[in-house]
Amino acid sequence: ESALYVMAAGFLLQFASAPAVVAPRRHPAVVGRASTIGGTPAVTDRTAVGTLSLPSLGIGTIAWNGKTEEDKARIAGVAAAAQARGLDFFDTAERYGASPLSLIPAALAGLGLPVDKSYLGGDCESNLAEWGRGATVATKFTPTPWRRQASDVVDAARGSCERLGVDSIDLYQLHMPDIIQPFRAFGVVDRKDEIYWDGLAEAYKSGLVRNVGVSNYGGALLERAQEHLARQGVPLVSNQIAFNLLCRREGSLATLEKGNELGVRTLAYYPLAMGLLTGKLAARNLRQAVLEKRVSPQRAADLCRYLEGGSGGTAGDIPRNGVLPLLEAVSDVAAARSKTPAQVALNWVMCKGAIPVGGASSVSQVEDNLGALGWRLEPSEVGQLDAAADDLPFDFKGAGFQTTDSKFVGYGFERWVLN
Repeated sequence: ESALYVMAAGFLLQFASAPAVVAPRRHPAVVGRASTIGGTPAVTDRTAVGTLSLPSLGIGTIAWNGKTEEDKARIAGVAAAAQARGLDFFDTAERYGASPLSLIPAALAGLGLPVDKSYLGGDCESNLAEWGRGATVATKFTPTPWRRQASDVVDAARGSCERLGVDSIDLYQLHMPDIIQPFRAFGVVDRKDEIYWDGLAEAYKSGLVRNVGVSNYGGALLERAQEHLARQGVPLVSNQIAFNLLCRREGSLATLEKGNELGVRTLAYYPLAMGLLTGKLAARNLRQAVLEKRVSPQRAADLCRYLEGGSGGTAGDIPRNGVLPLLEAVSDVAAARSKTPAQVALNWVMCKGAIPVGGASSVSQVEDNLGALGWRLEPSEVGQLDAAADDLPFDFKGAGFQTTDSKFVGYGFERWVLN
């Protein structure tokens, strides 16, 4: 009983957070002059992803879970401002916004105990039914130990439809490979990736989802998934991974290039490396934010290591001055372009063939992100930034319990491998 209790407790932190054809070859982004409709380039700077035409910049909604009426009004305003400017692609997940109490049954179900296995996720999907009405919305299915059949994917997709208030989901993604294996230490591993691919195919054929994708898949697994789905006549259209100027090694860039080769579009989360590439983060402000309980100590400590140098935590060993040399290169290009560092960093991601999916917690952030659209860096500028990134002896690995290659599941980190 004690062992089961410890294992269950560990799971509580698991989610705090026509004929068979291969997917179409790489579709170029369509870049045009800024639209006169609302003065926004998001209307013309768009990218084809499966059957969808998306702005070449998405918005992640993991933080769109207001707890107070003030927070809800602010987020609603951000969503409205984004859509009014043509930034109408929102990415969410069934688990976004989950509270620890709501996950107690999830922990027990993960151990195979007889508890209710109905929806156990967060509120972001339900919020988007109101705030994202009329937008293109992507959401995700989370592999868990008790979801053992293709029908579980279909049932979850149906639940997401109900919460989002739609008849079908624009883009339905697997959140990660089936890495949560609580009994791995005892030699018991039960991978269900192919079962989940079958579930995606069933959801697609039933009309519950219009396009299917995956997340955190390396090139080899991505190709396997595409081939598996293609045999059932289902195109795999996207793969969402952590990718930015600070996160290119350890398989990220190679995975993006493999996706380009296969015709699978890469969606890039953490495109600004948790704000490090905006040039706005300062260590003193992060430390003050910890005192004011606006940022967790673990997250702040890691971000400070990236900024100043240091050792430990998720960041690992960072030399003195951290990301400063790269930020100087980004700032130089930004100044020459009359752009902000964030706009340059986002545009670099687009130049690599990916759609950056960054967060937005204010209207001013929406406006700044919008400035990344409607133009592209010159190859020489991309090369300049590549060289500056190559000179850094480290990669961005995340901060605190939010990482680029793993999920903290209470009993430890379960990792995926891109390379």
